[in-house]
Amino acid sequence: MKQPAAVPDTPIFDFLLGYEKSGVSRLHMPGHKGNPPGLPGWERLPFSLDITEIRGADALFEAEGIIGRSEEIAAALYGVKTTCYSAGGSTLSILGMVRAVHARGGKILAVRNCHIAFVRACILLDWQPLWLLPAYDREHGLFRPVTAGEVAAAMDADPEIRAVYLTSPDYYGGMADIAAIAREVHKRGGILLVDNAHGAHLRFLPEDRHPMTLGADLCCDSAHKTLPVLTGGGYLHCNLDIPKETLKASMALFGSTSPSYLILASLDLCNPYLAGPAREEFAAMCRRTAQTEAALRERGVSLLPWKEDPAKITIDCRKSGRTHEEMAAFLRKRQIEPEFAGGGKIILMVSPRTPERDFERLEAAFEEFAPGAPLPYGPEQPCPRPAMTLRLAAFSPWERVPAEEAAGRIAAESVITCPPAVPVVAAGEIVGENEKKLLQNSGNFFVKVVK
Repeated sequence: MKQPAAVPDTPIFDFLLGYEKSGVSRLHMPGHKGNPPGLPGWERLPFSLDITEIRGADALFEAEGIIGRSEEIAAALYGVKTTCYSAGGSTLSILGMVRAVHARGGKILAVRNCHIAFVRACILLDWQPLWLLPAYDREHGLFRPVTAGEVAAAMDADPEIRAVYLTSPDYYGGMADIAAIAREVHKRGGILLVDNAHGAHLRFLPEDRHPMTLGADLCCDSAHKTLPVLTGGGYLHCNLDIPKETLKASMALFGSTSPSYLILASLDLCNPYLAGPAREEFAAMCRRTAQTEAALRERGVSLLPWKEDPAKITIDCRKSGRTHEEMAAFLRKRQIEPEFAGGGKIILMVSPRTPERDFERLEAAFEEFAPGAPLPYGPEQPCPRPAMTLRLAAFSPWERVPAEEAAGRIAAESVITCPPAVPVVAAGEIVGENEKKLLQNSGNFFVKVVK
């Protein structure tokens, strides 16, 4: 495997800079031609570096030039056989890796807290997942990360399972024991796919906890979530003997033929960062996050106890005696905008780019915080009974009905309140009384059902 240089090259960005300076007549897309209108605001956008797949610029799904070379550098940095860039975030990477494994046949076991992109991949490929619902923590109102024992038991119950799909870290910062799960999956001849959208940084922590290091066969990373990459930049990593051309073809089935070169350039420029100051900066971030979390606990703020991702600070609002609406309003009043407020939780995301001012502001916000009596969470959310496949339900004639009238009907859509989260109901499942209440409680007052 080719190792990156001490300071990796940036072939994509170098090409863009050269093209910007060349003075070539741009008789090709995009329409701005590198010269945006002289109107306020336009000068702040890098139009001169925004190009299409011209000669020398390579092609994302047939990467043999500058994109291919940049991907090889990224693969070496992550210690994997193959890395493919995505300009469509982890959504495109999920679609691509599910397609690549689907071609091998067999059934797929999926942990229920999946991103909607996985559900859509199964719909398009007509691959009905076997759902695995992990243990529910009623005290904190969340499903715990799936365990190796739960995966092993599910695979033993159905020997036709050939692939296992799970999300780690989850949206709240919980992390599964990937190494143990990988051992059980491989022991049974399976392939492990991990949605690591929120964990691109895990490779560069003081302890490498990236899924590919721990035994996953394929995984996606949303580089833009925790690394200095433009929104939409992501990776698909693979350690199987799947030709890169096959992975690219799988992604091309779902991806745009006009990928953003600005996004690709930001992935390219991230390589020297990962090879250089990233580890030191993430170590400092871990220390600073731990300091802030300790300060919040001293002030009576309840944090999710089994959160492990240091890039997340997850406040358990209801354990602190507040609703998530109240806590979000409390923070916004103090100029703090959370990543997410819902399900009784507040999620705050940090990175090495988070300024010291923001940590200090967060700590100061709770200096006079007075926690209230804990508010209870509702009962465990069951996994509804399927009546037809995802694909059949998704492509069936449908009608939209009030959630209160949906009991007994078959869902024609998958309702996920904030991906990646446990679906209230997936397409093809029967909406029960419990699902009806959960839909209403999560603000989904209407739902598509099969006619």
